[in-house]
Amino acid sequence: MIFFLYSWLNAFVFVDFLKKKIDTLILGLSNNLRGWEAFVVLRSGRRHFLKSLGIIFAGSALGCAGASQRDLSFLKYGAKRQFKMKFTPRLGMGFKSTIGSDMLKRLEFFRDAGFRAVEGVANVSHPGQYSESQKDYQRLLGKRAKELGLEVGNVSSMNEKHAALMCEFEIPGKGRKVFSKQGAYEVLDERLEKTFGVLERIGSKTFIIGAGVRGERLPFSRQFDNVVECMAYCAGRCRERGYVMEIEPLCDKAHPGIFIDNATFAGRICALVDNPSCRILFDTFHEHVQTGSLDSLDDEQVWTHIESFHIADSPDRFEPTTGLIDFPAVLKKIWDRGFRGFLGLEHLQSARTRERDMQILQIYRELDSLV
Repeated sequence: MIFFLYSWLNAFVFVDFLKKKIDTLILGLSNNLRGWEAFVVLRSGRRHFLKSLGIIFAGSALGCAGASQRDLSFLKYGAKRQFKMKFTPRLGMGFKSTIGSDMLKRLEFFRDAGFRAVEGVANVSHPGQYSESQKDYQRLLGKRAKELGLEVGNVSSMNEKHAALMCEFEIPGKGRKVFSKQGAYEVLDERLEKTFGVLERIGSKTFIIGAGVRGERLPFSRQFDNVVECMAYCAGRCRERGYVMEIEPLCDKAHPGIFIDNATFAGRICALVDNPSCRILFDTFHEHVQTGSLDSLDDEQVWTHIESFHIADSPDRFEPTTGLIDFPAVLKKIWDRGFRGFLGLEHLQSARTRERDMQILQIYRELDSLV
């Protein structure tokens, strides 16, 4: 008898608990679903919850089916489908023999050729401020990219290449060497605010950052600590605003004296900063020229911090298949490891002709077919 009462009481408590959980779930759905979906859930209440949920999921499935069968009649230039990999051309780079330099027309060209993303929609220059007309143009480009279904990738902004800004707090552009920690942080703040404004206008969440060049005054260990401190500060500001900064290691050959010159070094900095807003932009050209390989992709400290890639062959920074990098193997490797992010096409062209433009598109289609 006691066992029966105990079991009955437990059952009663469980049912009451289940009712409360369903009520909570209904409230959550009503706060997150769109229009008619929320209306159905609220009207149905607990008793018809499961039935209503089935209707919603059925409607969502139909929507997904419709999306998978969307009209792709806009495809041109030999494209039969959109790229699976997120190959991401730079807005102002390449294909000019075919489409010219009009940025709005270039956005449409990228969409028509099967690309699903674009990067470098704005170049952020420092110092100086944008005019209202320049800001309006940035908004226009971001709006048009969204209308065309193009996801907007990173912009070049804070990848300092001339001053020891983070290493020794050198103030850029003074004509003479001026060192001030307070002044350096004021520069970082100014550049961050300007960058955030651009990202908001174009609809992007990521930008490229660098530490600058190596200094001559302080020992390397002190410079390294300064860089980690500055990167942590910038990452904190980014996280507050919902943005991600990407450290791009650059080769010393192209940028003499650059402080962060390989991906392994960048991975170490990201690990010490320990902030999800501090990531790596892995540039295949720079890494291969600097280290002779792309073996750093096997370094977990590097791999787990990669936000995006820049694709360019070595040693001439031309399109894939023109140099030393085995791109079929590299791209399949990063795809098989689960990377689905931006693959920026930041390379020159071995020939600037319409014929070569079309050949480059075909190169990317063949690479895409491997995954």
